[in-house]
Amino acid sequence: MLSSPTAGFGRLKIVFSWSRHGAMFTLCLAALLAGVTAPVGRSHADSPPQFESPAGEGERYLTPNAELDDLIRFAMENSPAVAAAFYRWRAAVERVPQAAALPDPRLGLGVVYDQVDSDSEYMGERYSISQMFPWFGKLALQEDIALQEAAAEARKYETARLELLQRVTHAWLEYAWLHQAAATAQENQSLMLRLESVARAMYRAGSVSQADVTRAQVELGKLDDQWRSLRDRIGPAAAALNAMLGRPAHAPLPPAPPAPSRQSIAGLPERDDQAWLELARNASPGLAVYQHEVERERRSVELARRQYYPDITLGVEYGRDASARMARMDGGGADMVVGMISVNIPIWRGRYDAGVNEARARLAAAARQAQEQEYSLETELKQALFSYRDSQRRLSLYGGTLVPKARQSLAASEAAYRAGGAGFSDLIDAQRVLLEFQLAHERAAADRGQAAASVRALVGETDGSTGS
Repeated sequence: MLSSPTAGFGRLKIVFSWSRHGAMFTLCLAALLAGVTAPVGRSHADSPPQFESPAGEGERYLTPNAELDDLIRFAMENSPAVAAAFYRWRAAVERVPQAAALPDPRLGLGVVYDQVDSDSEYMGERYSISQMFPWFGKLALQEDIALQEAAAEARKYETARLELLQRVTHAWLEYAWLHQAAATAQENQSLMLRLESVARAMYRAGSVSQADVTRAQVELGKLDDQWRSLRDRIGPAAAALNAMLGRPAHAPLPPAPPAPSRQSIAGLPERDDQAWLELARNASPGLAVYQHEVERERRSVELARRQYYPDITLGVEYGRDASARMARMDGGGADMVVGMISVNIPIWRGRYDAGVNEARARLAAAARQAQEQEYSLETELKQALFSYRDSQRRLSLYGGTLVPKARQSLAASEAAYRAGGAGFSDLIDAQRVLLEFQLAHERAAADRGQAAASVRALVGETDGSTGS
């Protein structure tokens, strides 16, 4: 029989009375349950990759002779940013089974009252249980959307690890360069003290004027100011490095890191720009985040289209009649079991049209963001490759040619000055050039290591950060 609509408007309830054909109804109900819950088009190809869990609160002590590999390992274990990205990914993974699960079943209890016969108010109870099943494919699409979100969070976690590796490398090389620059300035200060003593000796001998001694003292003051400035910059650089390691700003670091030119930072393999770009497009986790978001929005459009179709609710109701009069009329025993099917009626098409349009707009926005990220990736990669090649050229130029030539020039100028064949200004200029070339050589070494780390982060490579 067909009952009247339920209290919830827009839901049609079809009730089947239990009879001797109940076994057939049970089989049909089981078949319907199996058909509605079967996943449609489900694929686990987009399941997020499995990454190792961060170690959490690891050992927060660094040995005095720690190197870059030690710092990177320490940062991965203790970085709050990486740990936060990991737990966001873990939370997204836990949303997948929630999205694929059916809604909770509903259990009902009713008391039947006789509205006709005033002599018998209480007639019995009704017990019901029902389960709502979304339309075919809705659950599978919800699960796929959650899987894409989890995959995107996994890529964000991987991106956070790569960015941390890059930032620790940058900060470590900056810290090492400042130490070496300060040490070089101090060495040149010692050199200038020696040249000042030469000028004093020659002034006492009457070979040069007081002006040479004064120039030497002025130059000593400038070198002292440069050394103090470089030394004072070490503190902020150490604080920045400690922040990336997940440590307080005042935590101790290796007091004498190797000079950038003496660190075994692995170079990049020889590839042209197009090969690097193709590698980045295929392996960059930052770009993969946006690609997963596009796939998520594409499935969201499909899910929005499924809202035009009704959801199905299946249920069973058991009724116990307590009226003796009714029992006699039925020939004894008026208990009954009722099977129920109800569906919602999706009649508000304007709402569903708006939902589809919204999902399409989000898909278009995600596609444009992915495109913009690809352009940005190409720009950043070209800049990083230029910086790497330029710094490698400067490293070779200063280390192999200019610094040795500057030392020879200073030695020749000092010999000429002692012999009276050159002025003190020539000696000062030679000393300045040597200092400038020494600092430029170490700066080129630091820039080369930083650029290599940037390229590796952009193309999704974690190996080869150092040569050890």
